[in-house]
Amino acid sequence: MNEPETDRSRPADSTEAPDETAEPTSTAEPTAPEGPTGGGFRPWPSRKSWKRLLRLLLYPWGIWSLVAWLPRKIRQRYIQKRRLAWLGTYAVQWGTYLVIGLPVTLLLTGELLISLNEAVLAEQADYRLQSDFDAQSQVTAFEVPGPPSYTPEPVPKGINDDYYRYLVELYSPVIYQKMSNHPEWDIPLLMDFDGNDDPRDNVENEPRFRPHVAGVYGEMTAETEDSYYLTYSLYHVKDYDHPIREAISRWTYHDNDNEGFHIRVDKATMEVAEVETWFHNRFLLFNNTGVSTGTEPVHGKIHVEDGTHVIVYAQPQGHGVRLAQLVDLEHLGKNVKILRYRGDREAVPIRADRKVQLDGTYEIDNFDSWYPWALGPFGSEGKGPGMFEEVIPLGQYADGTPRVIGRFIAGRDYDINGWSRPKPMWSWDDGWDEIPIFVWHFFPSLSFQSHGGTQLSHDYLYNRPCDKVFGEPPPAVAQSLQLPLVMRQEDKWKPLEGRGGKLDSRLYWIVAKKAFRSYVNYLFHALG
Repeated sequence: MNEPETDRSRPADSTEAPDETAEPTSTAEPTAPEGPTGGGFRPWPSRKSWKRLLRLLLYPWGIWSLVAWLPRKIRQRYIQKRRLAWLGTYAVQWGTYLVIGLPVTLLLTGELLISLNEAVLAEQADYRLQSDFDAQSQVTAFEVPGPPSYTPEPVPKGINDDYYRYLVELYSPVIYQKMSNHPEWDIPLLMDFDGNDDPRDNVENEPRFRPHVAGVYGEMTAETEDSYYLTYSLYHVKDYDHPIREAISRWTYHDNDNEGFHIRVDKATMEVAEVETWFHNRFLLFNNTGVSTGTEPVHGKIHVEDGTHVIVYAQPQGHGVRLAQLVDLEHLGKNVKILRYRGDREAVPIRADRKVQLDGTYEIDNFDSWYPWALGPFGSEGKGPGMFEEVIPLGQYADGTPRVIGRFIAGRDYDINGWSRPKPMWSWDDGWDEIPIFVWHFFPSLSFQSHGGTQLSHDYLYNRPCDKVFGEPPPAVAQSLQLPLVMRQEDKWKPLEGRGGKLDSRLYWIVAKKAFRSYVNYLFHALG
């Protein structure tokens, strides 16, 4: 077949107008033939597109990708090989990330960590105080699931150990113990669970005794003409906090912990009339009326099981004690152990986990193992003999020698100057009330009258701590006391208002700055 001839005489750069009658010639790019999908496009994104999508979706690289998108497009389309402008877009990219992208990344990371607290670090202690007298609730009774509380057989009334032990068991609390990321430290135990009275080795020995037989200290502390005063105390082997707060301050954790409460039983009715609990260096007052004519407000209603067993809420981590309020009912389904006095039932050990346990039991012991150590010998800085360290000056004995008593429970891990160190009951001192240190435990009628305003008898028919510690009657001890009254000036309740279950995100910034300064200090010292 012959090829058509061409006009070789036309120059290559001829500008002759095209023949308008000729068929138009398409200048578009040829399209790929239709495939099985029926379209002329790529049916699956390229590997490069997948990488870009992955970078955009993965956190925190997605924030960097968003910041880098516009400078990258400018470089690709407009700048190309102009080096100075190319470097300028990188400067804009990094500047935008440092000013906007990095703070957003840190903020979102902090909020993500806060949201994951309950799943990863378990439930955080809630310091907010919510009273049933202030809440509008259709529910009036606080019913705790699990087996019923133990009711002891009655014994003849009298000023004797048998009757007092009967009352200790009759008014034994139902304990609503919340658990957090160290459940082994949230289980109340007797201090000598490891076979010795030295609290310095309890954290070290604790793992060998799991699952734990829980223990609560309880005793008839005093009897007057109108009231019985019972003391219950929950000892934990360690006080701890959220890791972020622990990184900020040594005051937020220490070996050993001791929190508890007083119950005042009206002798005329044998009903629980008032309860005072120890909650982070503050006394909280609870009654059945919501009215106080004393120095303290009423912080909630008294809920009891079977008429006598006070329902107590104990925090995880810091283990502050208050009475359970109706708002706590919604949290019974997670991170909780319910404990009741064992009585004549078989003991049910407490598992060191965060799973719900409703049938836990505890033993009751009095403070007779504490009282012999109250007057020494005293250790120091986590070393030495005795259960306690440092002293409270109380005055003088009749012969002029100083009268002192141990101030802190001994431990190896604590800030020696920290006011938050673990304390026996006689060292609990509310810096905003009118009751000096030592009085709350040794003379409970004075504390209840001052806080609640009820006029009470101060004629002690029985006073266990005065007898066991000093071997003297209450008037002789009281006469020798010289106790200063220290009053704090800062607000008493405001620090607790913002400490709910979630961690304040501002604390992440504080820790970040602290870590940065620590590293800079280390760097300068290392470089000489």
